[in-house]
Amino acid sequence: MFAYRHFAVIHWLSAHLRRWGIFNWTVRGVESLPAAGTPFVLVVNHIKWSDIWLVAATIPLTHIPHWLAKAELFGPLTRWWFEGMQAIPVRRGQNDVSAIDMAVDTLKAGNIMIVFPEGTRSGTGKLKKGRGGAMRMALRAGVAMVPVAITGVEGGLRAPASITYGPAWTPHAVSGVDTIDPDEMTALTDDMMRHIAALLPPEYHGYYAEDSTPLDP
Repeated sequence: MFAYRHFAVIHWLSAHLRRWGIFNWTVRGVESLPAAGTPFVLVVNHIKWSDIWLVAATIPLTHIPHWLAKAELFGPLTRWWFEGMQAIPVRRGQNDVSAIDMAVDTLKAGNIMIVFPEGTRSGTGKLKKGRGGAMRMALRAGVAMVPVAITGVEGGLRAPASITYGPAWTPHAVSGVDTIDPDEMTALTDDMMRHIAALLPPEYHGYYAEDSTPLDP
């Protein structure tokens, strides 16, 4: 209930800010999200801090998610907010196994996880090379992934922006879930990022601009 109130406030405030012309968003594909109560991993490109607000303001209140967020955000003045948003602290630059384990348990309990797989903000909108944590947790939990593409936020608060929710797909590791071959893990992570890139204009493809490998269905 605490998390629902957090997200409801964000929805309410965002609706008013859009009405007043402060936010200028276009939202696409929300109707393609898996049914409420279905666990999945939402993977989103990361341009600016406002991405977090944009996802929180547009995901339906029937789909209240959990997040992975860098541990530095859980300071004395901000911890209450991020815990209320159901964020799981992760230590960046380390192999934070405990955070991944907690995320997997969260998914197995029937919840949604949101991950920004680039691991940091691009600032420009151009995709950075993806990291494998989101893919690893989806494989271990046996759940689908949903790509989400954000554009325009690099232009500032009132600039036209968009968020597109793509169709879900379920990744599979041939080498097994517990001992995934490193080369296969790289390939699966690249495929995850291509699913995001497929929703973005070419000028946002960045690291994946020359990658024409077909998507795994």
